[in-house]
Amino acid sequence: MRILMLTVGSAGDVHPFIGIGMQLLAAGHQVRLVANPHFQDRIVGSGLGFEPLGTEEDYQRVLTDPRLVRQFASPGLIIDELIHKTARPTIEITRSAVEEWGPDVIVRHHISLGSRWVAEQHGIPTATIVLAPAFFFSREDAAVYRSWERLGSPPWLANLKLQISKRIMRRFMDPPLNAMRRELGLARSGDFLFSEIKDGDITLGLWSKHLRGAASDDPVNSRVCGYSFFDRAHGREDDAGEVEGFLRLCEERGKPPIVFTLGSSVVQHAGNFYEMAMEACRRLKWPGVLLVGKKENVPGGLPDDVRAFGYAPLSAVMPRAAASVHHGGAGTTGQGLRSGKPTVIIPFVNDEFDNAARAERLGVSVTLKRSRLDGRSLTESLARAIEGREMRMRAEIIGGVVRVEDGAREAAERIAALGA
Repeated sequence: MRILMLTVGSAGDVHPFIGIGMQLLAAGHQVRLVANPHFQDRIVGSGLGFEPLGTEEDYQRVLTDPRLVRQFASPGLIIDELIHKTARPTIEITRSAVEEWGPDVIVRHHISLGSRWVAEQHGIPTATIVLAPAFFFSREDAAVYRSWERLGSPPWLANLKLQISKRIMRRFMDPPLNAMRRELGLARSGDFLFSEIKDGDITLGLWSKHLRGAASDDPVNSRVCGYSFFDRAHGREDDAGEVEGFLRLCEERGKPPIVFTLGSSVVQHAGNFYEMAMEACRRLKWPGVLLVGKKENVPGGLPDDVRAFGYAPLSAVMPRAAASVHHGGAGTTGQGLRSGKPTVIIPFVNDEFDNAARAERLGVSVTLKRSRLDGRSLTESLARAIEGREMRMRAEIIGGVVRVEDGAREAAERIAALGA
């Protein structure tokens, strides 16, 4: 079977597709993944076919835009850069693949608009991938979208927020996207951000059922599969030996480190986060691993028991930590849950608020508001995570059940069944 996959965004948006693609490849299917060229090496290195969407310059422009980590500006940036500007190239790439390769199934990120429209024209079944519970837009299990919101909104309030959001999105999204649909000879549509998660043949949620199970108002064709994990970065693993050496040293001393990470996107806007991380380690008298992304983020005056590394697979360091601190990205949250260790989550934008709230509700994480973040508050939050016996036990239990789930395999099986 020939399977075309398309995604947009950062590593957290691409890695789950690689995980699914590897499962499909192992089952004997042919897989092509369309993504930004920034990810070409890790896609090709995983054995998948690759087709470029956009340029490295496009990727870096979005990644370094300060609006990316501002909760009111980030949605507009994503709509403009990752939806409007990629829709037409996505249509062209999908058309070309259909004519030249003839895929049996198309698998798409829920904001990878255009690919499903081409599939609709050609009668090709589509699977839509949703990476975080917030994007199921449920009234029954209402998500958190802002820093001041809390889980548990009554359905009437969730519905009101949803209707307001739809009115706003119609103004910004519908006109340009409907113009593209007219060019394809397709009927006018609307509410694209909301309708595109349910208009395909199947919708697959890639998060743990323990974080958020099925709700009665989920898309009728949906399934929560579990996380799809992949965290290799070909060409960026030069620190592997040093990371392993430091982890062993901490284990020999009987004190596993605290891991600090801001993923692949928020880390570009770290500010003085790693200075505060170093201060928290000093106050707690605890070793630390700082995953800084780039050398400019390395704080000065690092003590011997705090080390900074550009990159390390979270699957290699989080399970060997006392706790971890991160921003609440979908993939990082999944790694934190799977590790079986407590976390402190500092959400910045979008689904991060909801991921943090759900992890906290599970009893495995402390949420620290970005507006309250300083060395003292980070120290206090980490003390709760590390010293709280109940949280450590709960994290261990949740880690065990998340490790049993295999979202990549289940998603791959459902995608294969779609094209059978």
